[in-house]
Amino acid sequence: MKQIRKRLTYANVMSSLAVFLTLGGATAFAASQLGKNSVGAKQLKANAVTAKKIKNNAVTTAKLKNGAVTGSKIANGSLTGAQVNASTLGTVPNSVTTDEVRSSKGTLSPGQTAVAVDYAGVKLIVKCEPYEGTKITARTYIESSADGTTFISWEDAGKSIGPATPEDKREVTDPNWADSAGEIGYEAGAPVDFTTAAGASLSGIVGLASEKDSNTCWYWFHGTVIS
Repeated sequence: MKQIRKRLTYANVMSSLAVFLTLGGATAFAASQLGKNSVGAKQLKANAVTAKKIKNNAVTTAKLKNGAVTGSKIANGSLTGAQVNASTLGTVPNSVTTDEVRSSKGTLSPGQTAVAVDYAGVKLIVKCEPYEGTKITARTYIESSADGTTFISWEDAGKSIGPATPEDKREVTDPNWADSAGEIGYEAGAPVDFTTAAGASLSGIVGLASEKDSNTCWYWFHGTVIS
C-alpha cells in the first residue's frame, strides 16, 4: 500500500479519470448516434425479436411476404364466414353441416325415360312402361358408369355393379309397385342408397305413380349427398 501511495499523484488520478470519462462518453455517443439502417438482419441474434418486442399493429399486410401465412399458422376458429370470400373457394367437401340436397320430379308418357338424380357417375333412371297388356307402370333402376358401386333399394341390392350389370340386377322398384289399370296406382316412397368405389355416397327416397286412364307416369325424388 505504501508503494502504491508513493506512486499516486494528482496527475495520475486526473489522467485516469479523464480516460474513464472519455470511454464512457464515447460509448454513450455511439449508442445514440447509430446511422440509419446500420442494424440489419445480419446484426440481429437468432430469436432476438420475440412477440413481446413487437408493437401492437406493427406488422401490417404490406409487411407480410406472399405465402408467409399458411393454414398451419392460422389458429382454429380465427376465420369466420365474414373473412372468407366464397367466390375464391372451389368444391367444398360435404359434412354434417354442409349436406347437399338433390331433388327432382316430372311426368312421363309410356316409353319415356327420365334421370331422377345423377351423382358421381351413378344415375337413378325412371321409366314409364306398358305392363301386363292393359296396365302401365313407373319403374326405377340404378345405373353406374364404373364398376364397384354398391346399392340398397326396395327391390334389389348390389355389392358391386357397373356398366355391364344386367337391368334385372339394378331394380329399385318392381313393376307392380306403382302400376295402374285405370285410376292412379302409387306408393308414397321407396328408399335407395348407393356408394361408389371412390367413396361418393347418396341416400334418398323415390316416389312413383301411374294412371292408365291418362297414360301418364309421375316420379319425384329427394336425396342427400353423404360424401
